[in-house]
Amino acid sequence: MRVLFAIFPATAHLYPVVPLAWALQSAGHEVTVASHAGVMDPGVIARIGRAGLTAVPLGPSEELPAALGPDSGDSAPDRPSLGFDALEPAETGSWRTARTILASMFGLYYPQPSAAGARWPVLDNLVDFTRDWRPDLVLWDPLMVPAPIAARVAGAAHARLVWGMDNIAVIHERTRRELADPASGLTEHPWRHWFGPMLERYGLELEDEMLLGQWTVDVTQPRMRAPLALTRVGMRRVPYTGADPLPDWLHTPPRRPRVVLSLGVSRRKIFGKYSGFPLREFFESVSGLDIEVVATLNSRQLDAAGTLPGNVRAVEYLPLTQVLPTSSAIIHHGGGGTFASAVAFRVPQLVTPLVMWDEMVTARYVAEMGAGLVADPEGLDAAGLLTQLVRLLEDASFTHGAQRLYDEMLATPAPRDVVPVLERLTAEHR
Repeated sequence: MRVLFAIFPATAHLYPVVPLAWALQSAGHEVTVASHAGVMDPGVIARIGRAGLTAVPLGPSEELPAALGPDSGDSAPDRPSLGFDALEPAETGSWRTARTILASMFGLYYPQPSAAGARWPVLDNLVDFTRDWRPDLVLWDPLMVPAPIAARVAGAAHARLVWGMDNIAVIHERTRRELADPASGLTEHPWRHWFGPMLERYGLELEDEMLLGQWTVDVTQPRMRAPLALTRVGMRRVPYTGADPLPDWLHTPPRRPRVVLSLGVSRRKIFGKYSGFPLREFFESVSGLDIEVVATLNSRQLDAAGTLPGNVRAVEYLPLTQVLPTSSAIIHHGGGGTFASAVAFRVPQLVTPLVMWDEMVTARYVAEMGAGLVADPEGLDAAGLLTQLVRLLEDASFTHGAQRLYDEMLATPAPRDVVPVLERLTAEHR
């Protein structure tokens, strides 16, 4: 069968789908991956190709607002967070804030045509491709909202591939409850004003399937999933973090404990700098430890860090799957890809969550499983981070906790095990 992956234009959204795309290709299916071209993370299209997959660019970047340019993150370091704790009661209300922010974001990435009769950026290009290529199945990122429209127009089965907490489904479910409650005062879904015109353009209506898919492929750990009435296909998140050449210094094991500092490539695109992390002070504090620190820093962050001590190695980017097999600990931001890589290689974790989607949920899961520690994101200081790092390296219980996380991950189906399920569901839903 033909399978189209439609992803949001960010590397962090591409990497979770690669292992499943490989599994489908290995089973003899045709696979393509579609995304915006030349926007906030302009390397996405090239990275699709480097992963051995066929890329489909969805129009030139000139069709989209300038705010989505590759340097937009540096000019807007204080963008509001989409994160809320989907496992907390709805009464806290933070999910409503996320609902409003998402509406603004979708309006930016999928803007209405500037003139009557003009093409709708991304949407029309995706619909045209699906009509021409005629996929049997469309697997779509929860933030790639034109994908279910394109799938319906082309007569394809379609499902979401969820890479983190299913915040979209949680918000939609709670919104439905509000709509059913006259006391709420809500009479129309708040997302109708941006999604409705897209649907109407192709003669469709706002219904659950257009927001949730016909089913959901979920790569989050079962304990991290919100209780939702969805048809779910659980899948192990196999870490893929790029296909770069292996550096010479990684050819041999380290002579002392290696600690990785990885605070998220996406943060550079969205927040510019690493908000709140005391880089300079932290590096000074670890200079006296008999450890090797490998830190992923770009030039702007290097300037903020100052002169690095001799036991700190800075690289702009390094696939975690290359360095984690020889590492004793990792300090990270709570992103799903970094978390999954640490779990796969049984590395204890110090999570310093910079909340954007579900980082606090991930951090709590790591702590509950005894696989690591969590730093307070509101009060990060070098002394506290040093104390936690030393504890992580010296207390063997965290290694045992990392093993428990690994065992839980192995209990979920691998991508190759999911392929027959997708074949069956596609036949049922086309």
